[in-house]
Amino acid sequence: MGTSSSSSGPKGGVQFDPPWLNTVATDIGSPLEMISGGSAQSEQNPQQNRPDTQSAEIAPHRRFGNARRHLGEYVSSGNRVSLRKALGSYSRKGMGGASKLASRMRTSTSAGAGLFNFLQGVRDSEDIKVRDWVNQLTSKNLSAHEVTDEIIEQVISAGGSLDEESCRDSMAQAMSDFLTINPDVDLLNMNNDSIWTVIELFMANEAFNRINLDIGQLFESDKYSPREAVSRMNDMRDYLKSEISAQIQELRKGTSNPTKTEINSLLQSAIKITFEVFEEGV
Repeated sequence: MGTSSSSSGPKGGVQFDPPWLNTVATDIGSPLEMISGGSAQSEQNPQQNRPDTQSAEIAPHRRFGNARRHLGEYVSSGNRVSLRKALGSYSRKGMGGASKLASRMRTSTSAGAGLFNFLQGVRDSEDIKVRDWVNQLTSKNLSAHEVTDEIIEQVISAGGSLDEESCRDSMAQAMSDFLTINPDVDLLNMNNDSIWTVIELFMANEAFNRINLDIGQLFESDKYSPREAVSRMNDMRDYLKSEISAQIQELRKGTSNPTKTEINSLLQSAIKITFEVFEEGV
């Protein structure tokens, strides 16, 4: 699993955030409102997807040098101390710090918030159009994986940007992993704990994809066997899942019915805090 790492990753001497990022993050709207015919912007905070004032800063040259070196040590040895240093260096110098990294992932957090909002909404909604959509879907006797495809299509339209493709891939993988553990779950009638678990899986996959796109090219090196590379990639994803999940679980305590904006903010904070912890090891 994972978005392809065929490019050599972003360079220094350019802005940390690509100019199209804010538009893409904003365009991942509110699928329930789209189904019901309401405004997709009705619940969004117009400030929430804007980059911080530092986002226009220019990234330094050789920004990922230390991160790639530590990641190479990890791939060779499997030592998670090296992985932690790679992630800390990636965040601090490569992305300009945990706050900028979280900002760069705002398409991911917006998509995660949209998925949470959608799964909770189709379960609870009293809107007749939303109920009709659910009834039409259940009447087709689709498999769980086909239902997954329908959900993802509602949450993330096929926009074509790399970030959107990554989100679709991560969402599909998260729900597939959840179905492996809970094969009898009704994806249109999930309890809140199950929805949070899917969101944790999604955000871990997105963090992995982001890092893999930026510095993961060495996984394709002839120095490592395909089995060794896949083993390390899976271990790295599991490590990110453990760390990000811990932060999400802590932040969501006492949060019973968050809005889409509140979930987006929570996920941004979870990414920021996770990578701040990694930076402590550099």
